[in-house]
Amino acid sequence: MTNILVMVLFGYANLEQNELLSVEDVLAQFDWGTFFLIGAVVTGVVLLGSFYKTLQLGHGGKAIAEGLGGRLVSRSTRDEKERVLLNVVDEMAIASGCPVPCVYIMDHEIGINAFAAGYKHSDAVIGVTRGCIETLSRDELQGVIAHEFSHILNGDMRLNMRLIGILHGIMVMGYIGYYLLRTGGASRKNGGALIGLGLGLIVIGFGGAFFGNWIKATVSRQREYLADASAVQFTRAKDGIAGALYKISKGSSHLDSATAPQMSHAFFSEGVSSFAGGMFATHPPLNDRIKRISPYFITEQKVKKQQKKRDQATQMPEQGHKQTIAKATIASTLIGSIGNISDKQIHHAQTLLASIPRGIEQARYHVGSAKAVIYAFVLDEDEQVQTRQLKYLESKFEDVDAVANFAKELKTIPIEYRLAVIDMIIPTLKEMSLDAYQLFKQHFNFLIHADHKISNFEWVLQQILLKHLKAQYSTRNNKLDLSVSIDQRGHHLNVLFSMLVRYQTNDEQQQQHFLTEAQKVLGSGALTLLSEKAIEDAKSSQLLLALEDLSLEDKPKLLNACLLILASDDVIDIKDIEFLRGLSDLLDCPMPPHK
Repeated sequence: MTNILVMVLFGYANLEQNELLSVEDVLAQFDWGTFFLIGAVVTGVVLLGSFYKTLQLGHGGKAIAEGLGGRLVSRSTRDEKERVLLNVVDEMAIASGCPVPCVYIMDHEIGINAFAAGYKHSDAVIGVTRGCIETLSRDELQGVIAHEFSHILNGDMRLNMRLIGILHGIMVMGYIGYYLLRTGGASRKNGGALIGLGLGLIVIGFGGAFFGNWIKATVSRQREYLADASAVQFTRAKDGIAGALYKISKGSSHLDSATAPQMSHAFFSEGVSSFAGGMFATHPPLNDRIKRISPYFITEQKVKKQQKKRDQATQMPEQGHKQTIAKATIASTLIGSIGNISDKQIHHAQTLLASIPRGIEQARYHVGSAKAVIYAFVLDEDEQVQTRQLKYLESKFEDVDAVANFAKELKTIPIEYRLAVIDMIIPTLKEMSLDAYQLFKQHFNFLIHADHKISNFEWVLQQILLKHLKAQYSTRNNKLDLSVSIDQRGHHLNVLFSMLVRYQTNDEQQQQHFLTEAQKVLGSGALTLLSEKAIEDAKSSQLLLALEDLSLEDKPKLLNACLLILASDDVIDIKDIEFLRGLSDLLDCPMPPHK
């Protein structure tokens, strides 16, 4: 289209006065070299425009939330409605095995709406409007948050971010056309040609955006139906999300932010008005969504009477876990649970939160206490080593007594609660300043190296903290990462699987057998058994973080290969399950807590 437009305009520019433009004049301008050059330039402009927008969004969900006028909700907030919001988000995160995302509130938006944004789970955020927390009940709010977690688990966030970049690149042609239109109006020489080119580029640019937005709306509408259905599956409470949609139908979900149109497809409900009505609507009609969730909800209008259904639906699961679980019982369940949430898991998350000692539970509301909990996790059981660790903290940390007290409390909670506590603490750690973060890393690294070795738990904890805090404090753009194959991470896999087989058995022949079996599952080259020293040296690096870039097809293979080794003795220890959950977190494949 752009090539034809340029040919027409150059033909027009070369006409004599009062001469009419003919097909021959247009064809006279045709040249294959010029044709391909113009095509390359147009493609380059679109790609550069997309790349520029993508760079703008380089810090993931945080950039989107702040661009929409969002305010980060402090974990120490005393606002009751904000505390309820944080608790609901915590429950959903723990139930899904996801890291707890940062939460933002758009204080000046009175409509009922929400969004999830980010490139990865580590930089994901949940945003809600002030109208959302002021108007909705807890059940309705839980339905909205479950809907947004579905977008996180299904990879919709990353798709949404990419769509923003692509559409911006297409729109750049229109912006260039607008500039040429203004320039041509002020130019005496070839002003008509510039005006024509400008108008043409505007038509092409905005025409491309027209079809791009139509495609965006079509894709978005289908994913909204899926997210609604997933929210019902997660909560087993149709009236929660249906009630939220019903209240929107009686009120509004409109956002006033100037950047809202770019994110229109990411909101819980239609956030901006469309001049073409339903054609460009990124969300299905509210009544259709409600009827798909609960066919008789609108006619019955019993929203308030149904709010207590969730609390009476299912009894809480029994507390406590067996220390070992039969291989046949759990093997397929663990991998199959990734990305799925059920009402039982949500109730389990509520039970888990209620079982955590109050001191640790309250630590998520204060940065200093949150740091103390993390330090407490890595206090050594050996008294001499622990004394050395605490002595170091006395001169470096303001509340070393809290660390010792938290360490005692942590001994009272089951092993399977540890990752949930860490996930719960991480959002609070993200409130540190950059300088405080650097000191925190320094202190943490000293503590885990105090005994001159790093345990498997310390290794996974270190990598989880680096992954999720890096997303907050790193200046590196997150979305430029490209997926890699298993063979491109050969050394990383050698370290991981050498550590696993040495943990399982001291028999070198058996270790080699396990590596061979794991290799078959991975479909990779031969795995090499590394020495204990080589494994220990590798633990000082960010080695596990690099596995996050594996392709979506390879990540399940990796987890299944790990599970094969961990279950080699026909039982899976709770510690093994938690290691697998930690690794899943690092792979951006959250695994819910095992009940």
